[in-house]
Amino acid sequence: MKKIILLSLALFMVFLISAIAHLPAQIALNYLPLPQQLMVSRVTGSFWNGRADSIKWQNSNYGSLNWTLSPLKLMFGKAEAQVRFGQGSDMQISGRGTVGLSMSGPYAHKLVASIPVDKALELAPPLPIPIELNGKVELSIQSMVYAAPYCQSAIGSLVWNTDKVVTPLDELKLGPVIANFTCNNSDIKVKAEQSSRDVISSGDLELSPNRTYQASVWFKPGESFPQALAEQLKWLPSPDGQGRYQFSYQGKLN
Repeated sequence: MKKIILLSLALFMVFLISAIAHLPAQIALNYLPLPQQLMVSRVTGSFWNGRADSIKWQNSNYGSLNWTLSPLKLMFGKAEAQVRFGQGSDMQISGRGTVGLSMSGPYAHKLVASIPVDKALELAPPLPIPIELNGKVELSIQSMVYAAPYCQSAIGSLVWNTDKVVTPLDELKLGPVIANFTCNNSDIKVKAEQSSRDVISSGDLELSPNRTYQASVWFKPGESFPQALAEQLKWLPSPDGQGRYQFSYQGKLN
């Protein structure tokens, strides 16, 4: 009798897993309590391996989403998926990586996303001076675990791939700007650097869980620093012994 019960349970589990594995993604989506602002269109594939051709939030199209869920992670109490997203996005955003949800909260690792600078600027406050920026911004998250207010832990980088900044006075050649960041219990630290024949610069930023921040930056004109911009340096505080113009900021985010 015991063997019959165990066999019946085993057959039931096989049937249940098979049913879930072949469950159409559209049917599973119908049972999810999605916000009214979120629209998911043209869903194909299964619950485990599917695609949505369009993800819209408040009428903004963020493009397609492909996902592959990991059944093994579910056995350890995690929901984890390999994702690719952004094809056809209004913001021209694109990315791929691993995202998941565990008892510790949402997490991500080996997640990469990129967006053109002009599209990113549409999401930011207007610049205080009329300058022209180009290139792409790429976010790379090696690992991150979310916890309020910012993150439990994180390590990654933000790279601005550009060649120059155009100002009303002249062009300033920059090259790539690389910012590495870490997070520990919502204490975020950022170290940014850039170097070209026109200018060398570096900056440090620390953001605390209470929303206070401290920042220090410096730049040093290079051998090809534009003359039109060099004439404006007289309005700045005097450089240090190494020719660096230094600035410090602190405050609290709204």
